[in-house]
Amino acid sequence: MYVKIDKESFEVVIMTESLKIVGTIYTLPQERLIDFMSDEQVRNLPVTDASVYTLQEGTLIAKTKFLSLNRQNIALIFPASDAIE
Repeated sequence: MYVKIDKESFEVVIMTESLKIVGTIYTLPQERLIDFMSDEQVRNLPVTDASVYTLQEGTLIAKTKFLSLNRQNIALIFPASDAIE
């Protein structure tokens, strides 16, 4: 049986040791990003509509509709709406 769970989506910027990833993640309604990232039961972070850049040069190296990122590789994550340019 399929159960549909409503989720909220928002764009995030994720930094690893060598990559910058801009994409969309999904959380439960009213769930804070810090709470979502603290869930130790889930090892991978699903990211949709992702653009992957080299951290040093900022070169776009891949675009994909979906990627699964091991949470241990995440050095920094924040909502794209909070970015200051």
